[in-house]
Amino acid sequence: MAKLMVPVTDKILVTPAEAAALCSVSYEQINLWMKDCDFPALKIGERGGKRLIPIADLKEWLSKRAKMRWGM
Repeated sequence: MAKLMVPVTDKILVTPAEAAALCSVSYEQINLWMKDCDFPALKIGERGGKRLIPIADLKEWLSKRAKMRWGM
């Protein structure tokens, strides 16, 4: 079965590497954020599983963080 290629901007969920590229931060920064209890990452599967990040929730989380940082 051929793998369907979907542009990152059309995805609902992205990998940590894709999230890093979208946010213009390092993969390591995304991993640090994922350790934060309110970061919107999902673990799919057993034994560590695969981490996926909902784009809509990521945008909302980043907006909240920016507002907190700017004192809004």
